[in-house]
Amino acid sequence: MDVSMRWLRVVVCAVGFAGCGYPPLAPLGDASTGREPHVVLDWQIATVLPSGAPDPTIRFAPIVPAPKVRIAPIDGPFGADTTTYAPNDGSIAIPNAYLNTTWRLEYTLAGNVPHEVQWAPDDLQGHLTVPVFGRLQRDPVPTGGGYQITPPNPPTSYMFPRVFTTGLWTEGIASRNGPTVDYDFSNATSLSGPRGRPDPSLGDHALLVDYVADGNGCRIAAGSAALDSAAIQAGTHTVQTPPWNTTTEAVMSDQVSFTTVTRLIGGLGKLHVMFNGPLSAQLYGAPASTDMPGLGGTPEGSTLLAMSLPVPVMLTLLQCPYNIALSSPMQLPAQPPTLASFSRIVHVQLVDSRPALGVTLNSGMEAVLQAGSSGFTMAFPAAIPTQFTLATPGNGMVDLVGGSDQVAVGPASGAFELAFIPEAATDTPLGADYYDVVLHRIVAGTLTTERIYTVTAPKVRIDGALFMPGADYVFEVRSYKGHPQAPHGNFAPVDYPYGAAIVFTRTFRAS
Repeated sequence: MDVSMRWLRVVVCAVGFAGCGYPPLAPLGDASTGREPHVVLDWQIATVLPSGAPDPTIRFAPIVPAPKVRIAPIDGPFGADTTTYAPNDGSIAIPNAYLNTTWRLEYTLAGNVPHEVQWAPDDLQGHLTVPVFGRLQRDPVPTGGGYQITPPNPPTSYMFPRVFTTGLWTEGIASRNGPTVDYDFSNATSLSGPRGRPDPSLGDHALLVDYVADGNGCRIAAGSAALDSAAIQAGTHTVQTPPWNTTTEAVMSDQVSFTTVTRLIGGLGKLHVMFNGPLSAQLYGAPASTDMPGLGGTPEGSTLLAMSLPVPVMLTLLQCPYNIALSSPMQLPAQPPTLASFSRIVHVQLVDSRPALGVTLNSGMEAVLQAGSSGFTMAFPAAIPTQFTLATPGNGMVDLVGGSDQVAVGPASGAFELAFIPEAATDTPLGADYYDVVLHRIVAGTLTTERIYTVTAPKVRIDGALFMPGADYVFEVRSYKGHPQAPHGNFAPVDYPYGAAIVFTRTFRAS
């Protein structure tokens, strides 16, 4: 799976979620079935129908190649043996002793870092999934294939043309030559999973979108052309002559308030150095699916955007600075007819940057909003993680918020526990349905991800043997709001507004 582990997220779907397209499994340990207690780990997949419209059914499939899996009690070590992963249904057997207690499951996908889940799902009906937008089976991209696009009614000139595909979600920069836009598919970047060959028979569409810049720092879709076919052939750029469409629609969204920025700065406390206005932005466009986690994309996966925090898998039609209300008469983004069956969302991210040991650590708040009757109402529902402390086996309780980096945490052995407190709600409903805690090592001015933890309580147990003596580490803690059943072990249902808050602690090192 072509996903940066820095942004990889785990979600949990209750066993028996037949509405998602997966056959219901019997209750774990049900004597009537003879089946032993187990959990399930598989892909969670959003696809399109042959028409190109989003498929309303979310599907699941076992992970291939099979991940390496280990389980352990919350206070015990992982064994040397890898737990069996069933390739037919993605199930993982668990001991009876794990029922009604908190335990650990570690899984490692091919080419990725270990991901550890510390949980006690209700009735142990746990179902861990990894989100994928687009089908799993993808044919190789033919070398030298692409499109040569010449609308019969082209715009006067192209400014910032891009080509997108839906179904298999990609985007890339196109070149312009008078009324013609040329696009080699080698420029396509996949927004989820590995890049694949578009197949029109399976609902994949391709479209050209051109953008213009306004005087407020916005980049706005000015027009689009839906290609006759998304098919590509090796060694040739297929000639396409679709009509140019300039149908537009106003976007109505609240402005990010100064109070919201103040909330971020206050929540970070001593971890705040600089609110980064240039990196803070808002996007409007069509998401691949609103039945999946709202922040399933990666900043690195988009050539159109310069974003530093996770993004939705979406086709962006409008990008503006964070402090502009999306209600100006000038902000009329084109609405490609190809996307008529897809929802519309606004995504906002506020970024606060802190330099440390040669790297820039970007904390922040994010929101993914769906439109109401009066437009998009601004809300950042995820509570900011605060007051980080690390309980150490040899150096007592260590503060990871204080004024200095490279905090000494003692010998690299035994069990550590990172604890934090979610921001308290004031006049706005806030909360956190679950947390991802990412352990990074800082090497030569680069963040290297070592391990990812998922927890539903604001604490995580960490094996001290993971720390290399004398090396520099930092925790990236992300709270997520938008999975209302997560505290019960069911992360599948998604609510909007969907939000996240991301905080980097002080750096630290073990001896």
